[in-house]
Amino acid sequence: MISLRASIYRLHWEARSRAAGFGLTQALLLLEESQRWERARIDRLRDEKLVRLVEAAHERSPHYRKMMDGHGVRPSDIRGLADLPKLPVLTKDVLREQADALRLRGAAPVELGATGGTTGNPIKIVRDKAGSVWQRGCYWRGFGWGGLRLGDAFVQLFGGTLGVARPRRLDRAKSWFSGKRFLPAFELGPENAAAYLDAIRASGARFLVGYTSAVYLLASHAERRGVRLALDAVFPTAEPLLDNWRDTIARAFGAKVLPYYGCGEVQSLGYTCPDIPDVYHTCDEHAVIEVETPEGARLLGEGAFLVTDLDNHAVPMIRYQNGDAGALAPPGCACGRTLGRIVRIDGRVNDVLYKTSGDPISGAIGPHAFKMVEGVEQFQIIQRRVGHITIHIVRLPGYAPTSEEPKIDRIFRQHLGRDAEIEIRYVDSIPRTAAGKARFIINEVVR
Repeated sequence: MISLRASIYRLHWEARSRAAGFGLTQALLLLEESQRWERARIDRLRDEKLVRLVEAAHERSPHYRKMMDGHGVRPSDIRGLADLPKLPVLTKDVLREQADALRLRGAAPVELGATGGTTGNPIKIVRDKAGSVWQRGCYWRGFGWGGLRLGDAFVQLFGGTLGVARPRRLDRAKSWFSGKRFLPAFELGPENAAAYLDAIRASGARFLVGYTSAVYLLASHAERRGVRLALDAVFPTAEPLLDNWRDTIARAFGAKVLPYYGCGEVQSLGYTCPDIPDVYHTCDEHAVIEVETPEGARLLGEGAFLVTDLDNHAVPMIRYQNGDAGALAPPGCACGRTLGRIVRIDGRVNDVLYKTSGDPISGAIGPHAFKMVEGVEQFQIIQRRVGHITIHIVRLPGYAPTSEEPKIDRIFRQHLGRDAEIEIRYVDSIPRTAAGKARFIINEVVR
């Protein structure tokens, strides 16, 4: 039975979304139906959304108008997804450097956000509120496949204070209202794992959402202590899920393990099929994923991803190179859903780091730490032995080593150990992987 808090929270979101012109309940009902539409109907919706987006971008975005005119592309040339390759790729550098010129003039009310920085440099994001309803609808539909619905109690294992900031009362109140019990991933260790497990049990939540490596570490601690939590589903994200990690999580929590995929710039992109665990169903009503192949960009195949947000009419994300890669398969699934499928994700390889004690910590600490450091264009953390890291930094002109180096040292020493060795090296560039990925953690101890 749904609680009074959850009911009020759902009403809150419905009122908030209707103010943007499109109710979240309406979106959820539509998405529940559209996941099983005939494929041609889904494709028509996507084509129509893309045409409207390109027209608006050309008419009201200085950058898109200049870019399209420079490539000899008119809005009338884009009649559907098949015409996407006529448009150039949007890179992270362009998104960062042309933020104002990309924005649509006279856009509806917007929401501000930021990427998680998993490629080493967070980007500020602007979305229109109506478009945000679509991505939130996809988010809750995907979680709903595992039983978690808007307003239900769940535990979130993300981020942390890094010893720099303390959670505000307002943040704690918001978490309670949403049904979320936040546990900081970076503070998790052998000395407090029991307290984390007790907190999950005391919350009454049946669902856990968090960084893949942090969820695995918590599950490992639970197994070593002989503790078993009865959860319904666990939703790992932001890092690849190794087979043995999946097995450990499933055993420790007695739960379905349903990883999901998104990026901060577009949000909801893929959620694990509840019937076929190695398949992510794509959020086709909200986004398009292309892959860059030797023959050119395709809607099927394997390669680097290009992502188009069909709903953001504040700062359009058209053919955005988000830095991830993988393999796309055609629609058609035993579960009966007609959505597309991601059958492999190669991107965002976040290794763990090892403390001086030998205990692991989620490698996602890297991007969170550098959100608090000024003047860094890109970073990479290399660990060759336990308790020691070398940090490569590409500096921006305003970087001040006298103020930023002590901050970096303090954050990582706090989490890796007071006797940790933190070496900082300044470089002109950071090499990418063969797949074109910018990796921010390279752990040679693991290998």
